[in-house]
Amino acid sequence: MSRKLVIPGELVAEGDFKLENGVYREDNKIYSSVMGLLDIRGRTIRIIPLTGKYVPKVGDFVIGIISDIEFSRWYVDINSAHSAVLNSSDYFRDIDPFQTDLSKILSLGDTIYAKVREITPRKKVYITMQEKGARIIKKGKVIEVTPTKVPRIIGRKGSMLSMIKKKTRINILVGQNGRIWLDGSPEQTDLVTKAIEMIEREAHTAGLTDRVKNMIISEREKK
Repeated sequence: MSRKLVIPGELVAEGDFKLENGVYREDNKIYSSVMGLLDIRGRTIRIIPLTGKYVPKVGDFVIGIISDIEFSRWYVDINSAHSAVLNSSDYFRDIDPFQTDLSKILSLGDTIYAKVREITPRKKVYITMQEKGARIIKKGKVIEVTPTKVPRIIGRKGSMLSMIKKKTRINILVGQNGRIWLDGSPEQTDLVTKAIEMIEREAHTAGLTDRVKNMIISEREKK
């Protein structure tokens, strides 16, 4: 695998590659169409963009905020171009919308951790809380990062996230939509926030996990 920072229009490869997101071909040459990290795996090539809005995918876990309530459904801000829909039938338990005021269950401004279950051909997004791990978030702190930086915050096979949790002993939920929930002491929450900001700022650089770990250790030793 090869990764480096590239800019739009930059020549990134030549030859018979399978093209994924962020690249295009002219004759036998392949160019980047966005600014991001060049990612080559075997004969597959893509660019991981460093900026951009969250584009929902089925199976993603997201942190959403209730933005509107209608009969039998909630609308949820998932930091995307359009709100997602949480039907009453996708809540934790059975709800009879004829007998229940949904605002008594989830009110405007409430925060949830849910899974994208369906995206229609017209790009309407449906989410569900009937999945293991889904929950209502009632405490802690939610911070926002650029959605395209989320894979770097998680790390390969969860390595970065596991390291941060181990070193800080804080509860963390990462939404693919660029929202991250932190639940711990104010000091540990501030430290993890600092670590995440560092990852976002230096996402394109090598050796980042070790640098973040050393920063956390250094900051803890100052206490």
